[in-house]
Amino acid sequence: MESAATFYHYGVSLWEIEIIYDTLNRSFEVEEKQLQPDDPQFVSMIEVGFPVPFDESFFQTFTMESWFKIKGVIKDVKRRRGRKGVKAFIRFAGSPAVVFPLLNKGDRQFEMGIEKLEYLVDVVPLQIKSIPPDTEEVWFSYDEASYKWSPSVAKSSDRNYFFKNNEWKTK
Repeated sequence: MESAATFYHYGVSLWEIEIIYDTLNRSFEVEEKQLQPDDPQFVSMIEVGFPVPFDESFFQTFTMESWFKIKGVIKDVKRRRGRKGVKAFIRFAGSPAVVFPLLNKGDRQFEMGIEKLEYLVDVVPLQIKSIPPDTEEVWFSYDEASYKWSPSVAKSSDRNYFFKNNEWKTK
């Protein structure tokens, strides 16, 4: 078995925790932790970290059924909380690690963002080829106008790079 998946959360019901935990636990050991709320704009937060890279083999290892279940619970959490604010982070290990934050306030945009993730499996590896060489983690952002995910921030141990006008810059 790979290293453990991580599941951090706050403002999530026991039932929602149990489904996410059990689904992750089918494929990985799981480190689960309830955190203290850190942002008054959000009543709930879910962060799921997969101990494998974001590529085609992830969906074979984890299975599409498990992916759809995790995705469904996160969308249900968002729907149940309404306009109160839910944030979710989907992380994948690798070199570099990849992070997809879902911070959209609107239900539809949040749902569109999470639904598009599995379709990026061919695109993300190509996008990562252009990142600065010392990058440890790449954060993507979801553009509500174009309905697309794109690289946003590349983090290294000593600096952050920002993707603007199709190139990486330090400011």
